[in-house]
Amino acid sequence: MNDPIAIIRAVVRDELRALRLGDLAVVTSVFPHADESDTYNHYCNVKLREGDLELRKVPIATPHVGMVSTPAVGDLVLLSYVGGDANRAVVVGRLYSDQARPPLHDENEWQVEAPLHGKTSLAIDKQGALVLTSGTTVLTMHQDDNIEIAGETDLNITVKGKVKLTCVDCEIAADGKFPLGGVITEETHKCYFTGAPLVGFKAVKVGRPKTDEPKG
Repeated sequence: MNDPIAIIRAVVRDELRALRLGDLAVVTSVFPHADESDTYNHYCNVKLREGDLELRKVPIATPHVGMVSTPAVGDLVLLSYVGGDANRAVVVGRLYSDQARPPLHDENEWQVEAPLHGKTSLAIDKQGALVLTSGTTVLTMHQDDNIEIAGETDLNITVKGKVKLTCVDCEIAADGKFPLGGVITEETHKCYFTGAPLVGFKAVKVGRPKTDEPKG
């Protein structure tokens, strides 16, 4: 082979064959940074899907420093190689598969489930509403509209400072007891919730409404 162009092409082909551009792999072990004393730095072990080669302590790329999401054993990941060097692999992404289907979603929706198909999720639907779900507890913030909190147990709000509620109308319905803590004296004559003077008004009622109650 005396043709210089042919020689150059042969050399380039050999160099390209030596480069590894990317691979699909399956996670075999994970090492979450679960304690300040450990030295784990967001990496995992993976096994190439096409072959038996296992790569150890492969760094996992993150979209934001300060954000972390450890893959699960069995996750399908995409590997890239820095400079085409097989010894410098990086996990650059994860892929869904027949064994790990994506969360149910519609076009123009954003959703995160943790873990996948678990009971906790954060979503932005196609109307722009933010929906935070944890089991049967759901917080929904509609875009430029109302805020809804739905749950099957208690709602507790505890602060060390003051609580101020400002609204046009306020409606509180309780099927059971409705105790009010704190102190309301004759000197202050202030409402515990709003701070307004306790002046009688026929449209203000405390207690369970009755159908046979006379109109004021």
